[in-house]
Amino acid sequence: MLTDIGLVSALLVVAHLLRAAIPWLSRYLIPTSMIAGILGLISGPGGFDLLPFARNANGDPSFTSYPGILITLLFATLLMGYRAGGSSRVAFRASSTSFLFNLGSEFMQYGVTLCVGVALISYVFIGLPPEFMVMLPAGFAGGHGTAALYADALPNWAAARSVGFTFATLGILSAVFGGLVLINIARRRGWVARDTVHQSTVAPEQSTFLPLEFQGSLGQATVNGIALEPLAWHFALVLAVYGAAMGLLPILRDLLPAGFVLPAFAVAMLLGWLLQTLLNVARVGQYVDAQIVNRIGTLMSDYLVAFGIASINVQIVLTYAVPLLLFSLLGLALCVSWLLIVAPRVFGRRWFDAGIFTYGWNTGTIAFGVALLRVVDTRADSKVLADYGVAYVAIGPLEALLYTTVLAALASGYLLPLGIALIVMAVAMVLVAVRRARHAAAAPD
Repeated sequence: MLTDIGLVSALLVVAHLLRAAIPWLSRYLIPTSMIAGILGLISGPGGFDLLPFARNANGDPSFTSYPGILITLLFATLLMGYRAGGSSRVAFRASSTSFLFNLGSEFMQYGVTLCVGVALISYVFIGLPPEFMVMLPAGFAGGHGTAALYADALPNWAAARSVGFTFATLGILSAVFGGLVLINIARRRGWVARDTVHQSTVAPEQSTFLPLEFQGSLGQATVNGIALEPLAWHFALVLAVYGAAMGLLPILRDLLPAGFVLPAFAVAMLLGWLLQTLLNVARVGQYVDAQIVNRIGTLMSDYLVAFGIASINVQIVLTYAVPLLLFSLLGLALCVSWLLIVAPRVFGRRWFDAGIFTYGWNTGTIAFGVALLRVVDTRADSKVLADYGVAYVAIGPLEALLYTTVLAALASGYLLPLGIALIVMAVAMVLVAVRRARHAAAAPD
C-alpha cells in the first residue's frame, strides 16, 4: 500500500508541475488530483501498465480498494474540530435559505434521477442494473468521494467503482467548462455586473502555486511540539476514529436486521462527532483545531480523486458508454435548470452568485463551487459561502442519512417511491425558500 501511495504521490507532484507549466490547465480550473488520476490511468494497470502498482492474489490492482478507506477517513473528519461562537440555532436560522436551496437541489437531483432511471431501465436500457442510476447523483452531487462510498457498499456489482468515478469525472468537467460558459452568458444577459467578473487569468483559485500575498496558515498549533507534533495529534485522532469505526462496524451489522445497509462512512462520522463531544465535555476539545482537521479531510479527498480516476476500468466505461452519456446529460440539465429557474426565485439581486456556487458543487465538489463563485464575486462581499458554511452543519448529517436511505432502498427495491418522496421534499423546500424571499423583499429596510 505504501508503494502505491508513493507512486500516486509522485504523480501528484508531476501533475502539479504540469498544471503550473501548461497555462490552460490552471485557466480552466483543472485540479491537480484529476490530472494525476488521468496520468495514473494511462500509465497504470488500466493503460500501458508502466508503473509497478501492487496487485492482489487475483492479479487485480490493489488500489481499487483504497477509495473506500479514504472516504471513511474523510467522513471521520467532517464533525471533528472545535468550533467556538454563538448559538448554532441562531446561525442556522440566518442561513436557512441556503440550507433549503442547497439541500433541495441535492434531493431533486437524486429524486429525478431515480424516477427517470427506473423508467429508462424498465423500457430502454433493459438489463441495466438499478445500481447504475444511483451512481449519477453519487458522482455529480457527491463527487468522487460519494461515488467511492457507494461502490464500497455495492461489492456485488463489479462495475460500480468505474461507473461512479466516470460520472464524477464528467461532473467535474461539467463544473469547469459548463460553469465558465454559464458565467459568460450571465455577463451578456446582465445577471452579474461586468465590473464584478474577474477578467484576469491569475485569480487565486486559478493559481497552481499561491503568490505570497495569498498565502496563509494551515491551522493552529494546539499542542506543545516538545510533547507531540501538532499535526501528529490531529492525524492520530482521525486514524483513531477510523480504527474504532472498522472495529465497531462488524458488531453493528450483526445487530441490525438482515439486508440493512450500514456504510462505514456513517459510523466513522458519528464516532468523530462523539469523540469531539467527549473532548469538549472533558474541556480539551479546544485543542482540536477545526482547520487542521479539515485540511486532513481535503488531503484524503485529493488522494481519493487520484486513486479513483486511476482505477477506472476503461472497458467497463465503453460497455456503458451510451447510458453514461445519457444519464450525464440528465444530471447536467438538472443542475442548469436549478440555477436558471430556481435560484432567481429564491435569491434576490445577486441570485447568480448563489446559483453558480450550487451549480459548481452539484456537478463537481464544493471546491468547484467556490472557484466559480470567486470568478463572479471577486471582492468576496456576498454571504454565499458564510451562509453555506453554517447551513452545512445541518446538511452534512442529512446527506449521510440520504446516502444510507438510498442504499437501503436499493437493497429493498423501493427506489421509485424514494425518488418521488425526494422530489416532493425538494419542491417543498423550494416553496418555503421562495416564501421567505418574498417576505424578506416586502419587509421595510
